[in-house]
Amino acid sequence: MRQSRELPVFAPAEFEQRVERARALMTRARLDALLLTSEQNLEYLSGFTTQFAWVTPTRPWYFLLPRRGEALGVIPEIGVTNWQATSWCKRLATWPSPRPEDEGLTLLADAIGRLRKRYGRLGMELGAEQRLGMPVDDLHRLGAAVAPLEVVDGSAVMRELRMLKSPAEVARIRRACRIAGEAFAALPDLLAIGDTEKAIVRKFQADMLLRGVDKTPYTAIGTGPGGYRSIIQGPTARRLRRGDMLIIDTGARYDGYFCDFDRNYAIGHADDATRRVHELLWRATAAGIAACVPGGTAEGVFEAQARVLVDGGITLGNVGRFGHGLGKHITEPPSHRPGDRTRLAPGMVLTVEPSAMYGDGRILVHEENVLVTESGPRLLSRRAPRELPVVVA
Repeated sequence: MRQSRELPVFAPAEFEQRVERARALMTRARLDALLLTSEQNLEYLSGFTTQFAWVTPTRPWYFLLPRRGEALGVIPEIGVTNWQATSWCKRLATWPSPRPEDEGLTLLADAIGRLRKRYGRLGMELGAEQRLGMPVDDLHRLGAAVAPLEVVDGSAVMRELRMLKSPAEVARIRRACRIAGEAFAALPDLLAIGDTEKAIVRKFQADMLLRGVDKTPYTAIGTGPGGYRSIIQGPTARRLRRGDMLIIDTGARYDGYFCDFDRNYAIGHADDATRRVHELLWRATAAGIAACVPGGTAEGVFEAQARVLVDGGITLGNVGRFGHGLGKHITEPPSHRPGDRTRLAPGMVLTVEPSAMYGDGRILVHEENVLVTESGPRLLSRRAPRELPVVVA
């Protein structure tokens, strides 16, 4: 097994374009600056990458991007060398963390106080699908320190920025998809009757790591006679048996970007009901993929999938959506659900993910990863076989 050559690092122009787009969106949103604290958003705009900062809650990390003026990293002194090696932003303010009584707040407030202000508004990650990388108490203290500047939700800027992927970003998602696809194809040879779900997941994740992904933080598995009953559950000590259905749904990451798709396997044999639902889901997935076109909507992608299932006699379940955006998070906006009228545009990477409940609470799911292009949808994952694979383990 050979790993492919690593993709080149992002060019400086990549970050220049991101910052330029961010500042245009900040003007539209009437923001004087963005203050970012989460791994994905901070990495996206600053370029800073580290294996240390995000596995411990002890130290916060900040990136301040003004609408006008120089960007600033406000970081613990321990991270200076790492920051200088990875980020394009060379202007830093540091403090000897951990210092719980003042984890960079004075430095932040001073820098924000010197901003060129037009709107009196500082955007932060306060909205839907956002996460702060600082204590909420410190957020309140910062808000008081920078008053009368108003701290507001800046998530709309990051949402619009990150929904459209550059060719370099798409290349990373495509690489993750290819590696996971190779591991899915090899999985039947790794299965044995009597394996626990935990053992199956370990073998599958190890295979993906050896093939070249960086991390496999999410691998859901479901097994059961004639079907499984959860699509998000972690592996258990249940042992694989003949007559089981097996699903593995993985979110593997390559150079900061995720794939997210699943595959289904019948162990030994499958009944007619399962085969029929598998066929319906395959056709629903095809309809969803076809709907991933510029000018379409996330709601339209949902409706295309739902129509196939409802026409096939399937009652829609409680999942809430049939797919979502994909990128630096395993799930990103938009959501393919009723009411999400986000317009699709070239550069969006989406999952198409219909699910069906049938029989006595059994579940089947299909999922593929798709790039929206000017000429229509382009698959990034290798399409699942139309006929349900039967594995003789």
